[in-house]
Amino acid sequence: MSYIDFIPNSDPEFDEWQGNLITLVEPNVETWGIAAADLTSLKTRQTTWVTAHTKASNKQNRSAADVRAKNDARKLYEKDLRKFVSQWLAYNNKVTDTDRERMGLTVKSETRTPVPVPLSAPVPTINFSTLRKHFIYFVDGATNSKAKPQGVQGCEVWIKTGGELPKDDSEFTFLGLDTRSPFVVSFPISDVGKPVYYHLRWINKRGQPGPWSITVNAVVGG
Repeated sequence: MSYIDFIPNSDPEFDEWQGNLITLVEPNVETWGIAAADLTSLKTRQTTWVTAHTKASNKQNRSAADVRAKNDARKLYEKDLRKFVSQWLAYNNKVTDTDRERMGLTVKSETRTPVPVPLSAPVPTINFSTLRKHFIYFVDGATNSKAKPQGVQGCEVWIKTGGELPKDDSEFTFLGLDTRSPFVVSFPISDVGKPVYYHLRWINKRGQPGPWSITVNAVVGG
């Protein structure tokens, strides 16, 4: 049995989804054999998220720090939600597919289909208008669409900071895997004025990479 990504993109949708999931899980902890301590830990993350999201949602009275706190809270909460779903809900035979659908965990067909190796490369562009930040946007080179190719789990982002244009892939360092554009890179003040080079590639759900993108670069603004 396999699942597509179940976490909504927008913050309001994510907030509604997570609240529904916790509400449905809580009365079934014993029935589904879930460790109570794991749910307690998850609810602690939930409290932090709800507080930060509520504060950042007030567009008339919020600061940049409020928005960063909300983004940080979501990142940590989302990580723990994925782990919780994988450990206790996705493959738990005490949880029915109907239960999963009610929790917003979309169930795919049990018929296994081959996962293709990516044939196209992402096409990256950089927005460097924010001081000491680069926003790496990417679309698929074959379709010019933000949608990932079939079987792709995300886009690998590799980086080289400073120096001349790389002549070999070995000069790049893995930076992260992004499931949706853009990928945001923050720099310390010591990197201001340095050129930064990026190399991207799709990677499928079996960890198999596709071809490299072109190399793109931008200077770290200060």
